[in-house]
Amino acid sequence: MEDKGTLVILTPERFTASNPEHVALAARAYELLDRAGLLRPLQPWPTS
Repeated sequence: MEDKGTLVILTPERFTASNPEHVALAARAYELLDRAGLLRPLQPWPTS
């Protein structure tokens, strides 16, 4: 992804919000990334 950011793959199958295991996995990943200070607010793309 070069300068675009980082892609984190949580599960080999299609991720769905209707799967409780996927929701729990996403919540855990968010918690760990946030605790490590790796999450920051989204920034708008440059226009030029």
